[in-house]
Amino acid sequence: MKRVHAVGYYGWDNFGDELFRATVELNRELLWGPGARVRSFVTPLPWLHQNLGIIGRGTRLLETTAGMLWSNTTALCGGSVLEDVRGVERVRAAVRFGRKSIEAIGVSLGPWASLAASDRVRAYIDSMDRVVVRDQASATRLGQHSGITVGGDLAALYPMPSIPEKTRTHLTICVSNDSHSSVDDLTKLLAPLLETVDVPTRILALNVRRTHGDVELAGAIKSRLRRLGINVEVARFESVEQTIEMIAQSRAVWSQRLHGLIVAYLCGVPIIALSHHQKITDFAEDIGLPSRFFRRTLEPDSDLTRAAVESLTVPQEWRVPPAEYVESARRALAAAQHR
Repeated sequence: MKRVHAVGYYGWDNFGDELFRATVELNRELLWGPGARVRSFVTPLPWLHQNLGIIGRGTRLLETTAGMLWSNTTALCGGSVLEDVRGVERVRAAVRFGRKSIEAIGVSLGPWASLAASDRVRAYIDSMDRVVVRDQASATRLGQHSGITVGGDLAALYPMPSIPEKTRTHLTICVSNDSHSSVDDLTKLLAPLLETVDVPTRILALNVRRTHGDVELAGAIKSRLRRLGINVEVARFESVEQTIEMIAQSRAVWSQRLHGLIVAYLCGVPIIALSHHQKITDFAEDIGLPSRFFRRTLEPDSDLTRAAVESLTVPQEWRVPPAEYVESARRALAAAQHR
């Protein structure tokens, strides 16, 4: 019977990663077979797990060690962007207790900061028993490599609600502190777009960590927009179910956060992708998001203004429909066998 230590960026109050954790628990038998047990070994005390000093590093090392001792399989489950092998990943790469296996499912690979980083990731991947990457770009970056499956994002396995279009009420905007976008830049982008639409708007903070989260940024943008006469509200991630419901009830989602985009897409909600990381670009290309709904910079222009209006008024079409993406991910994740 599989005892799986599911690892990822869990316990940091980030919606996308907590969605992964909920998804693997719901789909443990699909992913690892009948009777599989899954644990994540994250302390329920956020102040310990999230501490950036020696206390936090020690806590996370103890969590990793406990998971490796309990499990017979360690699985990197979604969200891991393997641009290098650092921190506790070095421990996992270096230490294998007995004949235990290690896997990566639904992860992104690269881009590489250096050739040495690429080599470290390749060696780590070589040591794994199963590798399912999120997108085609990740497989392409790895080059000629046997046993790699392109499977899609793990969130595709989560049961998303179906909300009738006529009952969708809000425009939802997800900003990201990770983007290092300034309040000025985001206000300059959003203000002219919001002046062209007449729909209740909320800024949704998907990372609610006390430091380096999105809540303060969302509040600052709200204040700046209100001074310009544009009324918006701020909402925040409180639970996986509550946040998915908010996204599914949206008329459109404009997002700097990848899982604001992915969940909206899976629920059939039109999206505008404001990319600040390669993984967002890779997802947009994977689903065939029309180029007018995708931006790599925060410079406003007339094409984006038209796209903003269209996202709220016209059903969006993708090259890969959400139902096809879900089925493809389910097949890949269920069928990918150990090498």
